[in-house]
Amino acid sequence: MKESGLADALGQPTRARAALASTPPLPHGGREVVLRPGQVTQADTTPLRILARGDDGRPTATELTTLIDVANHSACALMITPSRPRDAESGQAGQATRAIDLTLMLAQALAPWPVMPGWDPLSAAAASSLPFGALRAADERFTEATAARPVIRPELIIYDQGSPYVSEHFTEVCDRLRIARRPARKKTPTDKPLPEHFFVTLAHRFSQHVTHGWQGRSHKKRGRGIDRMPLYTIAELQQMAQEWVALEYQQTPDAGLRDPFRPGVVLSPNEMYAVQVARSGYRAVPLSPAQNRFFLLRQWVIPGKGGFMIDYRTYQPIAQDAGHYREILLRGDSKLPGREKQWECRFNPYRPERVWLYDHTADTWVTCDFRLRHLLHDPWTADMWQEHAEQHRAAGGSAKDEEAIALSLAQRDRRRRSRRPPPKRTGVEPPFQGLELETEQPSQDPYADLEEFDLSTLRPYPALPISPMAPPPASAPPTLPAGTGGADLPPDSGRTPHPLAGLFPDDGDGSRPRALTAEVPAAAYEVVEAELLDDLDPDSDDEAEDDVWEM
Repeated sequence: MKESGLADALGQPTRARAALASTPPLPHGGREVVLRPGQVTQADTTPLRILARGDDGRPTATELTTLIDVANHSACALMITPSRPRDAESGQAGQATRAIDLTLMLAQALAPWPVMPGWDPLSAAAASSLPFGALRAADERFTEATAARPVIRPELIIYDQGSPYVSEHFTEVCDRLRIARRPARKKTPTDKPLPEHFFVTLAHRFSQHVTHGWQGRSHKKRGRGIDRMPLYTIAELQQMAQEWVALEYQQTPDAGLRDPFRPGVVLSPNEMYAVQVARSGYRAVPLSPAQNRFFLLRQWVIPGKGGFMIDYRTYQPIAQDAGHYREILLRGDSKLPGREKQWECRFNPYRPERVWLYDHTADTWVTCDFRLRHLLHDPWTADMWQEHAEQHRAAGGSAKDEEAIALSLAQRDRRRRSRRPPPKRTGVEPPFQGLELETEQPSQDPYADLEEFDLSTLRPYPALPISPMAPPPASAPPTLPAGTGGADLPPDSGRTPHPLAGLFPDDGDGSRPRALTAEVPAAAYEVVEAELLDDLDPDSDDEAEDDVWEM
């Protein structure tokens, strides 16, 4: 029985034997060979076992979602989100990792990480083993303030069969980015072993060393009363984990990473990436703000004269897009199959103060802002709005009263600011989602390409005569070089050159246009002199009248 291994199997607990018996066999062909970065990636979600301070100021559990590259074991992205079960007494809905969190995780993988204030200087890409010079020449997004983590575009994602991974939104985002997906088998953690190993490494080398909030497995490991400690926020935990990845995980040798030409040398994930990218190459595929808006949540709305509503919040177009929004109202129906008057709108639940209405007929966007945006000065999320809407409804109000809910949310932020803040790390508190999607068009300076103008070269120009009775202006020195247009006239022409004559070219025959001549006909002088006479008598005889006109 020992030789056959049956004795070891019978010596295990009943639950371990049941799990081993229910494990399905490996798929046909065994393990696949991966040779280039991004060819195969694995994603998974697990509890982080670190208490954090939620948006409501109360302790909340957290979850960690990560994306690991199989070729070089690099942590392409990680996302920390709050996690709480559904409250049975109040009926408040629970919270966990959602499809928008997975989308923001993909946004981290497709762009370089920035080095935040307070990070160690060794966490920069310029001070690591990454080929920073070659990457900077190929991708302008790499700067001196880029963290030591490679940019890897996934081609295939092996994911867990959780509800966020099989959602319609995540499927749409992967299809738009041309990312293939393959679900792992149920109760088979060996189908995605790299995220499982990363979670163990994170707990041993990062989580247990967090000053406040580490739960551990027992009171001996974590102590008592951790919920009364000055806990970190979700954003602070996100930045701390990203710094640990860039500073330690990506630069620590891994026994599973070997160069085929140097099998005796153990490489780190950054060193393995440098070896592979030299063979497979690197191509930068930056996404524009208009393309990033398709990765936000979709909401079908009906535009009206006063705007449209999302979760009982009214949104109205900004001044620059008011004309475009008026054209959408004149069209009426969107003419989409099964949508009639509904139009597509995209919004970020972590930044709901601004949304974008999509005009599919012209492939353009209409930017709209929340109507009561001026009342909310602190950052807020759609979850915070929903929480205050439920409190307002429990107090006898209506969930449609957006003004009362906005004032309640603003008062809550003032109370939170008046309290003594907990100890923070160096630098400003980052937003919740860390590296956000670039959905705003950068403002361009129309005078950026113009050279600096020397004001000393300007010359004053004489004013033009208002009345034909005014004497002709004195000849001023030409402001344009000689020979341009009709600025140079022969001395015997007998006509005063027009002040704007130098701006019009010659016709080629030596003649000048009549409009360019400042000469006034004599009849105009006669009429004006006749009108200015004061001694005109209507009763005078015809002979005197003729004498007056003969003057």
